[in-house]
Amino acid sequence: KIICARNESPLVLGINENAVYCASDIPAFLPVTNKAVLINDGELVILSPTGYEIRKINDFSAVEREPEIIDWTPEMAVKQGYSHFMIKEIHEQPATLHNTLRMQEHYLDLISTFLDRATEVFLVACGTSYHACLAASYMFSKLAFLPSYPVYASEFMEQHGKSVNIDSTILAVSQSGETADTLAAVTCAQQRAATILGLTNVIGSTLTRVSRVYVGQQSGPEIGVAATKTFTSQLSVLAQLALRLSKKRGKISQDEMDYIAERLEKLPDIVETIIRTQEEKVKHIAKKYKDAKIFFFLGRGVSTATAYEGRLKLMEIAYVPSIAFPAGESKHGPISLIEPGFPVVFICAKDGTHKTLIGNIMEMKARGASVIAIVEEGDEEIKAVADDYVEVPKGIPEVLSPIPFAIPLQLLAYYMAIEKGLNPDTPRNLAKSVTVK
Repeated sequence: KIICARNESPLVLGINENAVYCASDIPAFLPVTNKAVLINDGELVILSPTGYEIRKINDFSAVEREPEIIDWTPEMAVKQGYSHFMIKEIHEQPATLHNTLRMQEHYLDLISTFLDRATEVFLVACGTSYHACLAASYMFSKLAFLPSYPVYASEFMEQHGKSVNIDSTILAVSQSGETADTLAAVTCAQQRAATILGLTNVIGSTLTRVSRVYVGQQSGPEIGVAATKTFTSQLSVLAQLALRLSKKRGKISQDEMDYIAERLEKLPDIVETIIRTQEEKVKHIAKKYKDAKIFFFLGRGVSTATAYEGRLKLMEIAYVPSIAFPAGESKHGPISLIEPGFPVVFICAKDGTHKTLIGNIMEMKARGASVIAIVEEGDEEIKAVADDYVEVPKGIPEVLSPIPFAIPLQLLAYYMAIEKGLNPDTPRNLAKSVTVK
């Protein structure tokens, strides 16, 4: 017999006619079965040649739980001709974005109702999911006039643990639904009677079980350690929530809401166009800058979140030290690092910050920086001063810009890793689901 037990870290069983599999994540056994039994904290499992039984650790009482059918396919967990899972998952984003736009509206409406009624809203997450939350704080503010506070889950208890209360609403975002720091923040908030809402990619995960209402992001399994399609899926869901909040609150015109909703529907095609037309250009840029020792990633407004995400991707996949910050902060210290040839990536959305951002670009150029600009088609003003540029289709609303603008940054990180001879799927010292604090 084999005995398995769960204490905070995830545990899941895969069930088929001839075997029972024990793993920490569903994709581990997806090629052999799509039936899963999710184990809760404080439970143990006894595996034997005749099957399995679940019992509570504290009193050894039996637990009955039927397997769930997972709608992910085995093909989702293999490379299907791609060199790595990361590039496969980058290319899957048109499809995964399409999936997020076909979600059950009932749950989006429920979550937006809770957010609308909240006295204060905290957006709690780690890593890439935190960057999605940071972007969402701009979306909620600009579309629904709702102030919200993005918080690193690892800092939530220290920063807000004493002040969160029954009038607080927590929107916790976690790709796996098992991120230890995020679940610890949720537990802290629950103990103070806050309302918990969840956004995750794994239905049946701990986050779905502790949330008052949750919504799945419909990304399918993401095997590469670096988040790509799950990031843009989270952004799409959060943008849909912002639009629903806006409709409830009546803060922007119906015409503006309709335009944003229309462009949101077009994002799968826009992302497909970016990958098809710009991937070769990004390869060239990666080859040109493969020996750079450090990068800056700069943006203004909601593009600050995009800059942070680009920085994280390059650090975790290509091991290049990188710094990201709002472009307006350059002159308050970071610009002292600039010397001839220093690569600076600017996220240049065509929004209200555009003119000011050009001034920031010229600050860097004057000190010898090599400017890599992610620009909209037809932005000749920035293309004229950039050393290198990658284009995205024009006409993207400001609040949606992190989705298309993230694609070139994901490709840059991937091809920088390839140029360095690194495996982007398994960066050192990192894990897909971070289940320790």
